Amino acid sequence: MRVTRNYRNGMVNFRKSNRDSQTSLLQSALSRNSASSRANRLASLLGNGRNNSTRSVANRDFITSSAKSQKFYFDMQYHAKQVGEYADALKSTKKDSIYDKARESGNTEQIISNVKSFVNQYNNMLDDLEESGSRTDKISLTQLSTMSRAAERDLALTGVTRRADGTLVVDEKKLEAADVDTLEKVWGGDGFSSKAAAKADSVEATAQQNIEAEKSSIYSPFDRMNLYNSGSRNVGSYFNYRR
Repeated sequence: MRVTRNYRNGMVNFRKSNRDSQTSLLQSALSRNSASSRANRLASLLGNGRNNSTRSVANRDFITSSAKSQKFYFDMQYHAKQVGEYADALKSTKKDSIYDKARESGNTEQIISNVKSFVNQYNNMLDDLEESGSRTDKISLTQLSTMSRAAERDLALTGVTRRADGTLVVDEKKLEAADVDTLEKVWGGDGFSSKAAAKADSVEATAQQNIEAEKSSIYSPFDRMNLYNSGSRNVGSYFNYRR
């Protein structure tokens, strides 16, 4: 049978079109699979990024918290040290003490300055102990409160009043009006300032322990997300942490 040229050409074009269609469908499927794979890989990478980001934020928050705690204990240490230094200047009754100099000059300005500075740093130290709230610091706070209560009447002779919370307030006019002998009796020797200084030494030492504990807790070779996920510090309980 004779096949016309138009029919033969039509059959060839049909087969070619069919092959092209199948090729296009295959390429489309492969393209979709490739895109899906890329999307899955991207999602996986983004997921890991989110996890890494979460860990990074947790680590940064932990370090920031430790740094703040360190600063708090540095402040406590500084205030306690200042209490001791001003107390040392006030309690000395040896020759050439500030009381002897005041008698010679007739000027009590240096004594007054030391009393005011002592009271300021003493109150700062009490605030630190109150804010800390640890068992050790609560004990120190109670002991200092007992000391100031026992000395309340003497302190009042120099214009220093004890508040209900144990902090002290200075009436500058009364303080300036006090004579050298009264100032020496109240603030010199083994009086209140000397006893407060002894306790301040203990507060200073405890603050130093806590500074060292906070420093050591900042670095850990482990993943802090796992190490600290309980929300509690995994360091020796004997350290006087703020709670």
